[in-house]
Amino acid sequence: MNNFYSMEYHCPNFWLKILKISGMSIVFSIGMQSFAGARVSRVPYTGFTSVFGMPIQDTTKNSLKDTIQLQEVSVSTGYQILPKERATGSFVFIDSALFNRSVSTDVISRLKGVTPSLLIDERAGGTPKLSIRGRSTIFANADPLIVVDNFPYEGDLSNLNPNDIADVSILRDAAAASIWGVRAGNGVIVITTKKGKRNQPIQINFNSNLTIGTKPDLFYEPKISPSDLVDVEQFLYKQGYYNSSLTNTTSYPVINPVAEILDNAALSEGEKQIQLDALKQHDLRNDLGKYFYQPSFKQQYDLGMRGGSNKQQYSLNAGFDKNQSAVVGNGDNRFTLSAQQSLQPIANLSIDNAIFYTHSQNRINSSLQGIQNGEAYQRLADDQGNHLPVARDYRLSFAETAEDKGLLNWLYVPLDEINYADQRSQIHHIRFNNTISYSWFKGFKTSLLYQYEKQFNTSRELYSQDTYFTRNLINQYSVIGSKGITYNLPLGAYLSLGHQDLTAHSGRFQADYRLDKGSHSLVLLAGMELRQSKSNGNEQVLYGYDEKTGLAKPVNQDSTFKLYPSGNWSNISSSNSVTQTVDRFRSYYANGSYTYQHRYTLSGSARIDQSNLFGVKANQRSVPLWSVGFKWNAAEEPFYKFDWLPQLNVRATYGYNGNIDNTVTAFTTAKYYTDAETGLAYASIYSLPNADLRGERTSQLNLGIDFGLPHQWLVGSVDYYTKHGKDLLGTGPLESTTGRTSFKGNLANMRGKGLDVMVTVQPLQHEYKWSCTLFSSFTTDEITKYNNTPSSISNYFADGSLTGSSYTPTVGKPLFSVYSYPWAGLDPQTGAPRGFLNGVPSTNYAGITKAYSMDSLKYHGHATPPYYGSFRNDLSYRNFSVSVNISYKLGYYFRRSSIRYDYLFASHDGHSDYANRWQKQGDEMTTDIPALIYPLTSGSDAFYSNSSALVEKGDHIRLQDIQVSYQFRNIHFYVYANNLGILWRTNNQGIDPDYATDVLPQPFTLSAGLTAHF
Repeated sequence: MNNFYSMEYHCPNFWLKILKISGMSIVFSIGMQSFAGARVSRVPYTGFTSVFGMPIQDTTKNSLKDTIQLQEVSVSTGYQILPKERATGSFVFIDSALFNRSVSTDVISRLKGVTPSLLIDERAGGTPKLSIRGRSTIFANADPLIVVDNFPYEGDLSNLNPNDIADVSILRDAAAASIWGVRAGNGVIVITTKKGKRNQPIQINFNSNLTIGTKPDLFYEPKISPSDLVDVEQFLYKQGYYNSSLTNTTSYPVINPVAEILDNAALSEGEKQIQLDALKQHDLRNDLGKYFYQPSFKQQYDLGMRGGSNKQQYSLNAGFDKNQSAVVGNGDNRFTLSAQQSLQPIANLSIDNAIFYTHSQNRINSSLQGIQNGEAYQRLADDQGNHLPVARDYRLSFAETAEDKGLLNWLYVPLDEINYADQRSQIHHIRFNNTISYSWFKGFKTSLLYQYEKQFNTSRELYSQDTYFTRNLINQYSVIGSKGITYNLPLGAYLSLGHQDLTAHSGRFQADYRLDKGSHSLVLLAGMELRQSKSNGNEQVLYGYDEKTGLAKPVNQDSTFKLYPSGNWSNISSSNSVTQTVDRFRSYYANGSYTYQHRYTLSGSARIDQSNLFGVKANQRSVPLWSVGFKWNAAEEPFYKFDWLPQLNVRATYGYNGNIDNTVTAFTTAKYYTDAETGLAYASIYSLPNADLRGERTSQLNLGIDFGLPHQWLVGSVDYYTKHGKDLLGTGPLESTTGRTSFKGNLANMRGKGLDVMVTVQPLQHEYKWSCTLFSSFTTDEITKYNNTPSSISNYFADGSLTGSSYTPTVGKPLFSVYSYPWAGLDPQTGAPRGFLNGVPSTNYAGITKAYSMDSLKYHGHATPPYYGSFRNDLSYRNFSVSVNISYKLGYYFRRSSIRYDYLFASHDGHSDYANRWQKQGDEMTTDIPALIYPLTSGSDAFYSNSSALVEKGDHIRLQDIQVSYQFRNIHFYVYANNLGILWRTNNQGIDPDYATDVLPQPFTLSAGLTAHF
């Protein structure tokens, strides 16, 4: 072995190349034909080859007894592939098996609960927000950079077919991510798609699964009961609350059914009570669940083929997904197609080509938005199933007489709207990339890379004349005259068309050099990158549209019209608009590492980013970023004698990442509009000029340890990091004489720190296998510089989630924090909520609001969890395996909802807390829910909603999912259960902290599928 330097071994299904032997370690590259039951381990760090390192105890152990030892691999940063043993940076690798452990049609869902450092926030509904190691910016783009096959991905993440993906790497620190420059400040997620292999026979893969989800639990939302709402509205009627609306014959505002019954003189008191009692027995949520919701049903199909010969490798993949939403009328489907080929036409020359195409269609035909916040007792159909009208915009007695006046039917019937809606959107996305590489001599190659990306988004919202939306619009612009009706809006449909397209070009020239000589190893790369992203958009509205002929009718958009019945004046909106944005970047970068005796590795990187977004001076258009790193493989030292710990690496890195916000530039920008009344054009300043605008910079220090016990019984890593954000964008005050009260510039700083722990224990490694993996992360941040004081104390009461749109940075506190008014309980005499004014309980809400500042508010803590992670158990016996994943989030707070009487009176938006309100003296000992006091006391509801009485701890532990699978020859069967529920929570309100109380939690889903290899 001492005289052994290199060896290559090939067989039909396996090849092995020994690269180096040093001390007690062998470094080799290995390739294996994929087949049923084979286990292949690979980790990408930066994109093109894989290198494995296998620790051995002595030279007599020359065989691999368990593939679990194949852990020393490589990771992809999008610029290069580095062996893990030489990587100084901090990263997380998610291999194909772990990525495909869950079942979903999107990428983000498959990353949930399987990696440390990554926090996914779904509290606001819609698209989840991602955060890697906490927040690194205040108002700029906070999303991690997504890299797919070596280039930033500009399209919609929903375009990516997860079945195309081979593995995912998460770059966490400066050494790992700084090579991506001004877009790496929030971390980088590197996605590598599946590719063929050289000398691989044709392999066909097929994957199919079906997912069924339960209906959402509509009773999760704490709504006021129908009986309580009827009682409240009866009380308000007696107090004369509805008098002005009942006598309004100008705009005929909506009157709730209770007031309509009570005001109907034709009914006797007994008849009124019978109708009121009937309302108390009906819950709107039952009708919504019956007519507007359904079990979700998702289908996923994927067929792939890959292989290769001595001179080429190829991959073809096609996928189709069809999703039936839990909301009736909504759904989507997606078709994806990809093809990749790598050629080596002559020695030293390789040409790689790939093309990806996605076509997705989305339908949003539900009329749910018009009724889901209706009165709790509202009925949508009678006992015979006849659809019932609901008051909307106008009281029913007015709408019912519309046709008698010659107008169109003005009744709103929610169940009819389901059949009338026709709203669709489509996305066409194509991505093409090409790489040409030439090896000039041993260790040196140059590469030219190019990627073209194009995405078309089209939307079509057709409201036929039968829809309430169109009938209401036509009636409003109609004039009732002595000679009949004049329609200023033509009869026919309303059609809204939208189009957006994105075009991105990315080009890169890169030179790579590698030298291995004796105990020395040197890896260098340098390059230049150009990128342009251009987006265009336009919107158009057509009136009187005939779907059969495709023709619309002209309208007079220059004149103003008197609206019926309100009497207000307005022109006919065109809603036409055109937008265009262009972002350009030019970058120069270099990266290198030096390794001595496979024990010491020193790395460094430098990058300069230039953009049309930065300052007007040449030196301000550039943002220099750099990193350095060191890694010590202590277990390779001759003096290292700890046989019980054969793997021990120490890492340290420091450097700068960057971030940008493409909504601000160095120049004045404006938006043009058309005045609704005059029809004249006017402009509004969108962003003020800022000649000193710079890109944000975040420095990061990372200290890490990797360790492992013999036979991989226990392996893990611990990373501690600190971050300091400088030149962060913040909002600063301006003199009001400038026409603006604030501007956005490089005004803020923040810092953060955290800890990431990954530990895997394998108590059983033979016929029975048992693996336990713990991911645990701690992250916190603090604003260190920010000089803008909010104009109102209410600015501190934002929702505080990653998805929130408003928050107030406060020096010395986390960016997302929970504040509240100190709570002094309920007034024993009246049940009114009390705060403290000059240290004394008080109901002087105006005085409390005026007297309080941020320093006098109660600070509870983080609004986002500083502690989060998961604990996964994987058990297998022969061909049968079970995987159970438990996730947790700790150390944070949220503000729950409760009764607001102003909302209840104005829009019947009541809370179930009403049933537990203060009603008599002594109740203040058992409840914090204020009494109903009429008339309302100004400021009472706002104070109570933002008091500490409604702040809850968000700590919880969740049974995230369970997967059961069975391997039968070349077919893999699996069953996957997701969203299984909360095992433990600190709040006693039954609230799921992952979702606000006005967002329904994700329902339970059950999937079944198979994967076949031929």
